Amino acid sequence: MKKSIEMKASSVDLAVEQALEALGVTKDRVEIEVLSKGGLFSKAQVRVTVKEGAADKMNEFMNGVLSRMGLVSRATVTEEDDVIYVKISGEDSGTVIGYRGETLDALQYLAMIFLNENKAEQKKAVVDCENYREKRKEALTALALRLAEKAVRLRRKIELEPMNPFERRVIHSALADGTVATTQSEGEDMNRHIVIIPVGVELKDERPLKSGERDNHDRNHKDGRHSGHGGRNQRRDGGRGRDDRRRNGGERKPRTEEPEVEDGNVYLGYFTEKDDFVKPTAQAGPPKFKSFGGKKRF
Repeated sequence: MKKSIEMKASSVDLAVEQALEALGVTKDRVEIEVLSKGGLFSKAQVRVTVKEGAADKMNEFMNGVLSRMGLVSRATVTEEDDVIYVKISGEDSGTVIGYRGETLDALQYLAMIFLNENKAEQKKAVVDCENYREKRKEALTALALRLAEKAVRLRRKIELEPMNPFERRVIHSALADGTVATTQSEGEDMNRHIVIIPVGVELKDERPLKSGERDNHDRNHKDGRHSGHGGRNQRRDGGRGRDDRRRNGGERKPRTEEPEVEDGNVYLGYFTEKDDFVKPTAQAGPPKFKSFGGKKRF
């Protein structure tokens, strides 16, 4: 809705000046209509109407969209240079943002279409909610630096998931110096993604590694499985493995026992698997047998 005011003064110029001061705008943003030039016994009267700029139209448009979405959040629109900033706040801000900012990106896309239809091609629209853009920028910057170090450590390219243009620009900017890794965009449309390429190392595999995927060599190195089941055999056999027994004919070496000390007694018993000698329990008197209906003589 256009803002308008009527002002009377001793002259037209003075009436316009007072109207501009009351509206808080400059002369280039208003339309001036002279209602009366005044005279000897009458004052000059003007009607000053604020021109509806791109920011005013955007404010009306975005709040209308939010109302039709059934949201209680409201938009505040400001204009700086050639950028129109739309800041949304309210109780249901989480719904406005959506999953990873998808709803927020859709609202920004609608804002850009609205500007183009209103012949404001020289202006850009940035839609934000609860400072989500800045928080997302910090998270993506930290992610880019962490994946760049991983790419150098594994000597592999790392492929990120598809992102929107805003998020891709953040990744490119975070690694723009190129001292650790460089970036390049691949794919088309919705599958457009970034590949991080390590700098100063020889790639061991040209195939890019996805950001959430672990390198097989790195995982085997941590688990001690460098070659098949060799890690388990090495732990179980004390580093000898099975090849030593195969070279020796597949037989184990006989176990050497300590020589028995003769002390005049005879020790009968047996060895356990842990090389523990078990002595038989002593029995008092001759062995006894259970009788079945008769007596046995010895």
